[in-house]
Amino acid sequence: MWRRGVSRAAQLGLRASSVQEACRQTACASLTTGLFAQATGGSAAGAAAQWEAWRGLAASAPAATEANPRAVWYPDPEAEVGAPAPEFSLPAIIDGEVKQVSLSDYKGKYVILFFYPKDFTFVCPTEIIAFSDRAKEFEALNCQLLACSTDTPEVHLAWIKTARKRGGLGFMQIPILADVTKEVSAVYGTLKRDAGIALRGLYVINPEGVLEHVTINNFPIGRNVEEALRVLQAVQYVAEHGEVCPAGWKPGDKTMVADPEKSLEYFESLEEEEAEDEPGSKLPKIKSKKDMDDLIASGKKVVVKFWAPWCNKCRMIAPKVDGMQAQNPDVSFVSFDTTEAALENLTAELGVKALPQFRFYANGKEVLEPIKGYKLQTLADAISKLNGM
Repeated sequence: MWRRGVSRAAQLGLRASSVQEACRQTACASLTTGLFAQATGGSAAGAAAQWEAWRGLAASAPAATEANPRAVWYPDPEAEVGAPAPEFSLPAIIDGEVKQVSLSDYKGKYVILFFYPKDFTFVCPTEIIAFSDRAKEFEALNCQLLACSTDTPEVHLAWIKTARKRGGLGFMQIPILADVTKEVSAVYGTLKRDAGIALRGLYVINPEGVLEHVTINNFPIGRNVEEALRVLQAVQYVAEHGEVCPAGWKPGDKTMVADPEKSLEYFESLEEEEAEDEPGSKLPKIKSKKDMDDLIASGKKVVVKFWAPWCNKCRMIAPKVDGMQAQNPDVSFVSFDTTEAALENLTAELGVKALPQFRFYANGKEVLEPIKGYKLQTLADAISKLNGM
């Protein structure tokens, strides 16, 4: 909006500051109305309404400054995940020719629209070539790739005709769009306004034209085609199956149902996969109240380590406890995960709250005071006492 407004003022020989001043001077209303009528080719009466609207816009516009007397304004960003992607129609180079491309041309297809800063630069050709060379993989997933910068179609064509070994693009399997006015880059929120060029924005749009995914990198950081492909596959999986994809998901990996109860199936399935990474994994595990009762009833000397996966001090002390186990072969060390559903009632019954916590048993009963927290020397002394019983 502002870019167009300032352009109209420029046609009239006015700067933003003079327009603002004009808005404050009612005496010039007839003159400015006449100017608007002349510029628009309409009547003075019709231009009067346009002038009143312009007065309201100009009053809220940022004033031009001495340092920047010809400031340019661009449209506000409109792209929003979960909402319709902004429509556009731009010239593009396709098979060596300039053709018009609109987002609506690809209705019924997925679209990955990715912006890049400038032709004849450094990171940009590596990205565009990487996407173009794998265009068939995206086509197989009903997805059209579109590259876009603020360069002109003529510059795009010159870059395509430049050999890759000289920094050019060479043969392209995807359209290269020319956002010369920079409006599309601005509306999609990827325009670096002070530089007048686009950041590395990437947008995944579904067949209904709804924006599903956005990432924006700074100029020096190139994007990963594999990641774009993975995100596209995740978007398509969710659309087809109605389940959600966890971190790092790839086709064939487990997904989950977005429900408090049904999602537990996914989280519980990870237990065995993550067991080796859990602190205390070298210790035998208590899995039920019966396990605990049987161990105490055996009359053995036992150290029970109470812990939880979220407890940082539990993780810190875990290797130390493993070492103490090796040094005390006559003492049985066991691990008690307080977050296990089967142990929740027993945890409450025992009154275990502070973690990590250690309890000591011998001859079928608890024999020492519990030790709470990261207290290595106190723990070592208690184990020594237990050994002497």
